Amino acid sequence: METHILIKHPGAAGAAQTEDFPAGKVHELTIGRDTSCHVRFDPDNDLVSRRHAKITEPAGDGGEYKIADLGSRNGTFVNKQRIFGPVVLQCGDTVQLGPGGPEFEFDLDPRPAGMQKATRLADDIAVVPAGAMAPTREAGPPAPPAHVGLGKATVERMIGQVKSQSRKTLYMVAGGLVVLLAVVAAVLYFARPKQTTVVQTIEHRLTPNGLTPTQIAQANTDATVMIEVGWKLVDMSTGRQLFHTMIPNRQQVVDKDGKPVKDKDGKPKEEEIVPGADPYLPVFMPIEGNRLEPLLSTDDNDGHNQPIGMMGSGSGFVVSNDGFILTNRHVAAGWHTRYTFPGKVGVVLVPGEKGKGMQKQPIPSDKFPAWVPAQARLVMAKDLDTGHVLPSSTEIPKYKAVEGRNDFLDVTFAKNRIRIPAKLARVSDHMDVAMIKIDLPQTLKKVELNDNYDTIKVGDPVVTLGYPAVSEMVVGVVPSRDVFNQQVVVHEIPDPTLSVGNIGRVLRGQIRIADQQVVQDVFPGDYYQLTINSTGMGNSGGPMFDDQGRVTAIFTLGRHMDVNISGAIPIRYGMELMGVQSAVK
Repeated sequence: METHILIKHPGAAGAAQTEDFPAGKVHELTIGRDTSCHVRFDPDNDLVSRRHAKITEPAGDGGEYKIADLGSRNGTFVNKQRIFGPVVLQCGDTVQLGPGGPEFEFDLDPRPAGMQKATRLADDIAVVPAGAMAPTREAGPPAPPAHVGLGKATVERMIGQVKSQSRKTLYMVAGGLVVLLAVVAAVLYFARPKQTTVVQTIEHRLTPNGLTPTQIAQANTDATVMIEVGWKLVDMSTGRQLFHTMIPNRQQVVDKDGKPVKDKDGKPKEEEIVPGADPYLPVFMPIEGNRLEPLLSTDDNDGHNQPIGMMGSGSGFVVSNDGFILTNRHVAAGWHTRYTFPGKVGVVLVPGEKGKGMQKQPIPSDKFPAWVPAQARLVMAKDLDTGHVLPSSTEIPKYKAVEGRNDFLDVTFAKNRIRIPAKLARVSDHMDVAMIKIDLPQTLKKVELNDNYDTIKVGDPVVTLGYPAVSEMVVGVVPSRDVFNQQVVVHEIPDPTLSVGNIGRVLRGQIRIADQQVVQDVFPGDYYQLTINSTGMGNSGGPMFDDQGRVTAIFTLGRHMDVNISGAIPIRYGMELMGVQSAVK
C-alpha cells in the first residue's frame, strides 16, 4: 500500500484540514510562505518565514522522516521544543512555526510499525518555549500563567540548563507492614521540595587535597554565563548584507543543435536541473584552480537568496571584575567558523563550450566546499555579469572585503532572566577563542585562571560548567508593569550544568607561523581530549576547572564516532586575548 504524508492543520470546532502528499514523489516537503513551498501558509502571516522549514523523507524503506529549520527568523518547534538541527518526526508530532505561530500535526497513512507516537510520561509539564531570536516581527508569547513559573522540557537547541526535577511517584501497596514502610519512605524522598542547587551533591573530592565538584560549581556558577547570538555577513564595499545566490531548479530544454524545444502550446519547454530537488538551488563557482566558492550577492532576489548568517547560543565565563568574558570564537564571531550550507544538492556554474554561456553542473551536499564566511572570495551585485572576484586567499589583504556583524550578542547570568547586551572585544586569529565585554557599574565575580599547559597530565580530573542543549529548559513568565508595553515577558532562565571527567589525552599541536603547518591528530592544533561526554552543543565556550576550581581550558567541541569524546582549548589561548603577548612560542 502506498504511504501518504499527512499534514493536519487545526480547524474550527476541532475539525482538522489535512494536506495529503504521496510519499516518494517529492522527497522533501518545504514549509513556509513562499509560493514554491509544498506546505504554504498565509503570505500575510509574518511569523512564518518565506522558506521556514522542511520535512525530509527517508532514503529507503524503514528510514526516518526528519524535519529541519531553514534558518527561519522565529524558529521551528516540535512538541513545544525548539530545534536547531534535523530532528526525527514521529506520527502525531506537533510542529509549530515560531512561538505563537501556526501549528500542524505530522502523520503517515498507513502508520508504519515503530512510528507510533511515544507514550508521554504523566508528570511531563508543558512549558512555554523561549522567545524567538531576531524575529521577522516579534513573536507574541503563549498565554501566560498568573505567576512566574518554572517549566520542564527536553530541548534540542544550543542552550540548556541543569535538570530541575519534580518527581511524583504513586505506589500501590497490597499488604505487609515492611512493604508499606518502604513505600512511605520512597514517597517522602521523591516528594521532597524541589532542589535549587546547581548540581546534585557529589561528596567525593577530585583529589585528596582538592575540592568537590559541588564546591567548584557553587564557587563559579555566578561567573559562568549563557551567550545568545545572531550574526550576518556584510560586504564592506557597500555595507549591505550578503546572500548566497540561489537559482531556480529549472532550465530550458534544447535539442542536439542547442535550439530551444517548444511544447504543444508553442512555449519554451522546461525541465528540472536536478529532478526532485528543491525549487531553488545554491550556486557555487570554481576559482583559483577549481576551488569551489559560494556565489554571494548583495541582493536577496525577492527572498529566494539565502542570507549568510546564523543564530545560536553557547557559554562563557567572566575573567575580569569589569565585565570581560571569554568564550569560543564560533560562539561570539561565527563568521570565522566553517559554514553549513542548507540543502542536499547545489549547482556549479562553469563556462560552456564555444561561449554558450554558463553551464549548470549538479553537486551533492557532501561535495560542498569547507568554507569560512570571513574568507569569502566571490561577490556579485545583481547578476552574473557584474560579479567580481575578491582578493586571492594567497594575497595579503590590506583591508577587509567582507566582515561579520552581530545583530545581537546577549549575556545572561545564572538564575537570571535579564539579557545584557555585549560587544565583541577581540578574536583570535589562530584558535577558537574570543573575548566579549559587557558594561555594568556593579563589580562582577570572576573565575581564577591557571595556565598549566606545561604540567597537565593524562588522567587529571576536570569539571566543566555550561549550558548544553541536552539539559532541560527553565522558563520564567513575567507580567508587564509597563503602561507603554503590555506584553507579557517570557524568558529562559539559564541554570548551568556540571559535568565531571578526566583529561583523556593531551594533544600538543606543532604550529609553525612561517609556513602555517599544523600537525593534525584527533583534534587539529592544541587541545585537551576529555572523557566528558555528558554535555554537548551549547556548552561551547564554558569553563573547564582543575581540582582547585581554577579554569585551565575552554570547553569547545565534541566528536561523535563509535564513542563520544570532547575537547577543550588550553586557557593560555584565552589569556593571550587578555594582553599583548602571543601564546605561540
